[in-house]
Amino acid sequence: MAGYFIILPIFTLITLSLLLPLFTTNLFTSIGISHHSTSIPWIDDAAECEHTGRDWRDRKCWDNKHNPMF
Repeated sequence: MAGYFIILPIFTLITLSLLLPLFTTNLFTSIGISHHSTSIPWIDDAAECEHTGRDWRDRKCWDNKHNPMF
């Protein structure tokens, strides 16, 4: 019984250390590649918005290359 309580945590840590990089790599890779449109609330002028390389739609400045990690 004592051996079981010693071996189980060791194998659990080994298994997690092997599987965790697979999940985190895929998660951060998919987030890093994806872009989402978002409005920029502090820009309220069409000329200023277009000067920064963003799109002016519906009286808002939209950033089409917004990274969700920002």
